[in-house]
Amino acid sequence: MDYLKNFSMNNYPIKISIEAFVVALSIVVLGYGIQYVSGISNPLLLLFVTGFLVHLIYDLLGFNKYYCKICTGCK
Repeated sequence: MDYLKNFSMNNYPIKISIEAFVVALSIVVLGYGIQYVSGISNPLLLLFVTGFLVHLIYDLLGFNKYYCKICTGCK
């Protein structure tokens, strides 16, 4: 993902759109997996659990820190 380092701050909409797409895709994929494995049928509970786990996984894998280095999150 070195190509993301070459974006200037003028490309903020592109950067934030890429991040939003990746996070949304992660939530959808993990949400379907959680629903399949756990059988949670309450949509609000499923959304909460999925969002919680996505955030936790991203933080544990270091994606949040990496995002701050290459994108717009911490600038």
